[in-house]
Amino acid sequence: MIEESKKRGLYRIGTPVRRTDLEPNHLYQCYMDEFENEYVVRRGILTIVTVDGQVY
Repeated sequence: MIEESKKRGLYRIGTPVRRTDLEPNHLYQCYMDEFENEYVVRRGILTIVTVDGQVY
């Protein structure tokens, strides 16, 4: 996830920690880092939402 974040141009990247409380069902895996960036993996596709709302 960190390497993919760098490829996508994020400038503040922390260590993602799994947040099962944010997962709506078993198809999602949600992670959040110390900068409050949210990493969502759904069916193998990573979506990153930064704290200011940008989507990568």
